[in-house]
Amino acid sequence: MSMNPARAAIKRIRAPFGWAFRKYRAARVFQIALKKLWRKEMQWDVPFTMRRPRWWLKGFLSRSAVLYELEQGNDPNRYVSDVHRYFRTKNMVHARLQDIINNKLSTHLLLRSMDIRSPELIGVFSRGLVHFFPGEGRMSVVDYLESMEQAETVFFKVLAGAEGNNIHAVERTSDRTWAVDGVQRTKGSAASVFAVQPKPMIIERGLIQHPDQAALFADSVNTLRVLTMVDLENGNEPFIAMAVQRIGCRRSAPADNWTRGGLSARVDLETGRLGRATRLPDGDVKEWFDTHPDSGAQITGVSVPMWQEVHDLVLHSARSLSFMEYIGWDIVISPEGPVVLEANVNTGLNVMQSHAPLFDDPRVRNYYSKRGVKTRLLAEAPAENGDASVPVVEEV
Repeated sequence: MSMNPARAAIKRIRAPFGWAFRKYRAARVFQIALKKLWRKEMQWDVPFTMRRPRWWLKGFLSRSAVLYELEQGNDPNRYVSDVHRYFRTKNMVHARLQDIINNKLSTHLLLRSMDIRSPELIGVFSRGLVHFFPGEGRMSVVDYLESMEQAETVFFKVLAGAEGNNIHAVERTSDRTWAVDGVQRTKGSAASVFAVQPKPMIIERGLIQHPDQAALFADSVNTLRVLTMVDLENGNEPFIAMAVQRIGCRRSAPADNWTRGGLSARVDLETGRLGRATRLPDGDVKEWFDTHPDSGAQITGVSVPMWQEVHDLVLHSARSLSFMEYIGWDIVISPEGPVVLEANVNTGLNVMQSHAPLFDDPRVRNYYSKRGVKTRLLAEAPAENGDASVPVVEEV
């Protein structure tokens, strides 16, 4: 089939300038990437004297240099850098497939269709109304709050979002009061939290966590983050690369979220026992905890309950969603067993690498290498999955 004459003419005109266009596009991608990295750098609210500019050229933000103890002699080549964490690992799964698990509603429907245990979906909140799901009916958020039973807890979550943003825990504490994210409110005040929410949200029934998990810190649901990827040398069989136990504290409550100040402890994949806990550094020294800094609960050496069931559930889920070859699973352990809370392509690598560099596992290093994560400088190149060009790197 012959090309449209107009398009052919444009192509002939642009041909001599193709190299210039590619250079401009690469420079533009580079500029956007630098701005994003600088914004991330500035999220660490410390004086400039505490920053680590020597590590920027190696792809690490200052806070990560402290977290990975790079200035104490740890080899940066053993770690996935922040450049790759923000600009490459998010392309491990095709963008169209990411849309499925980036949307919490479609994730619920997908897990349910595969008989993978997940929290109960109550409904969808949109334009001031709670739309029940999967049943019929809807009502105002005020009426929905009134219909809640005493001591009942539900979670309102935006359909897409990461790092614990825009998630609200709602508990009816008495006939006339509701706690929203731990703050006691009247019915009207509680409803006003959602009246200003422009985005649709799902509503999940709250889960009761296993007593051993609650013992770590009772004022948050303490979740596991388990990273799976595929072994490219073994028939693309999924495996667990690393697992961490996230633990809430006063700064993060009612969530266990790492970016809000929560703790994390590495899980031994063989035994399910926890190592020492750490958290994002506030200053230039990394902290380690054998016991919880607020509750005093023991952390180091504690066993994750039902760890074998968690292990089996995660690998079953990874095999069931084999088209998602790279996923961070959020797991809640209830008294009845583990539950898949969420699946994420944004896998929280800094949470894991705060305990050990991921490249130390040859299977992990091989996977990342084959998917374009190497020790390089930012540049533009075509993605392996056929998408438009994405920020990647050129070897130094």
